[in-house]
Amino acid sequence: MKTIFQRSFSGFLVAIAILAVLAPLLIYDTMRSRLNDLAVSNLTRTAESLEYLMARRLDEEPARLDSLVDGMGERLDFRVTVISRDGTVLADSEEDPDSMENHRTRPEVICAFNGLTGVSSRESATLGREMLYVAVPVMVGDSIPAVIRTSLFFSEQRSMLHDIFVDIAIVMVVMLIAGLAVALLISRSVSVPVRNIAGAARKVAEGDYSVRVPTGSIRDLNRLAADMNGMIARTDELIGELSDKNASLDAILKSIAGGLVVVDAEGRVVTANGSFRLMSGAGDSEEGASYLDFIADREFADFTGRVLREGVISGEISAGGRVYSARAAEVPGTGQFVVTFRDVTDLVETARMKRDFAANASHELRTPLTSIKGYAETLLEGFSGEDSRYLKTILRNTDRLIRIVDDMRTLAELEHPMTSMDISEVDLPRVVRDTADLFRSRAAKKGLELVVHSEDDVPVIMADRFRIEQVLINLVENAIRYTGSGSVTVMTGHRGDFVTIVVSDTGPGMEEKHLSRIFERFYVVDRARSRSRGGTGLGLAIVKHIVTLHGGWVRVSSSPGSGSMFTVGLPTGISPMPSSS
Repeated sequence: MKTIFQRSFSGFLVAIAILAVLAPLLIYDTMRSRLNDLAVSNLTRTAESLEYLMARRLDEEPARLDSLVDGMGERLDFRVTVISRDGTVLADSEEDPDSMENHRTRPEVICAFNGLTGVSSRESATLGREMLYVAVPVMVGDSIPAVIRTSLFFSEQRSMLHDIFVDIAIVMVVMLIAGLAVALLISRSVSVPVRNIAGAARKVAEGDYSVRVPTGSIRDLNRLAADMNGMIARTDELIGELSDKNASLDAILKSIAGGLVVVDAEGRVVTANGSFRLMSGAGDSEEGASYLDFIADREFADFTGRVLREGVISGEISAGGRVYSARAAEVPGTGQFVVTFRDVTDLVETARMKRDFAANASHELRTPLTSIKGYAETLLEGFSGEDSRYLKTILRNTDRLIRIVDDMRTLAELEHPMTSMDISEVDLPRVVRDTADLFRSRAAKKGLELVVHSEDDVPVIMADRFRIEQVLINLVENAIRYTGSGSVTVMTGHRGDFVTIVVSDTGPGMEEKHLSRIFERFYVVDRARSRSRGGTGLGLAIVKHIVTLHGGWVRVSSSPGSGSMFTVGLPTGISPMPSSS
């Protein structure tokens, strides 16, 4: 493949060579044609000038006529020949007419006897040299008794043409050398800047951003060089900024206590921080390798594979005696996934200890509380008056403690990792009606209207009927407990992929600041009112745990003086979530 210098210079070379060959040929041919035309013109004018003189002297003696023609030829430097009608040469300025052959068949003579000017070129039979002939008729009245012919040797014309050709050749050689020099300079003026630009681009590709393209003598290439320099400078700035950002990112990744790994859609590891290498046993594995080769621990590798295959976004794994919470997120537009791992061993252990404590405490407290209640009830049978009032207070608080213990035990069961649910088909409207019937007498005692409503075609769901009943009992019991007058309404419906349970009341409602914490254990809006009405502060926490285990959701809306509305969504045709710690 040719360089730009070779291609441009060879093009100039071909053009110059063609001109160097064609120009002399064209000039030579033009000069020869012009000289020939000039010679014909001179011969014709001379012959026509002599025709008038010869027309009056044809009758003179041949010797005298030949002498006259010899003088004319010598003065004019042309060969002059006078030819009679029968082709006999009457006089000739170069040869003896008597020794010359008949000229009646000469082309120019035939043309002249026909009244025209005849022109011909050929080798002279008499002189043996190539000559140019011009013959004109000698008019005497209406007749043409003779023809006067002028001629000259081609050797003289060729000599002149040869001198001209030599001069042209010398000029063309000089022009060829000068053209080659100019072509060399022009080719270099184009190729050198282009080579400079190409060299700069190659150095930039190799990572050298200090290079700059020098300017030359061509404006367009100078503009290109300036644009190239600006691009290199801007690229250098961007690379510097990117390097700074990468350095900051590396520092951030190294400072993250949790593990972080980025994998692409093909499963290759893009980057991983030190914490992840330590957690997963990756060690000094090279980035760019497949995650199966990069990650030594099977649990970490399995979760990463699930992220790529199934799009899993969260989970929990156990490895090396530690527990890690894992989360994944796709980087938009790149096909890459960022997977983070956080060591939650201490949190899991704390949760387990709290769960075990709650279970053990509720178990240990249940027996003495039951005994206290039994003895208090026995004592109450033998006392009256002020003493019975004290015993009733003991019994009321004992019942409250027992409910708290029972709720703590229920929460402990729901939070236990081995907790299982008895899944079966559940007709939710029927469960709602049955649960509402349990509270009708209590609602009536408080003067409340208990309304139950169900939409048509509420689908059957797969759920734990006993746990769903616990949700309804807690929500309806709370609504009745905290509503002083008005009504409590329980509705079932169907919304997308979920069936819904809505429990609303006309109670005092809650301020917005309480709504985000209402499902926390032991959180109550008004502690004095809760204690006076027998609340434990655990009912809504139990509701949320049960709904979450079923893969559903629970929401609350309320405002002071407008009552409260709790909405539970349970999935249709979706398996409940497994319990977790």
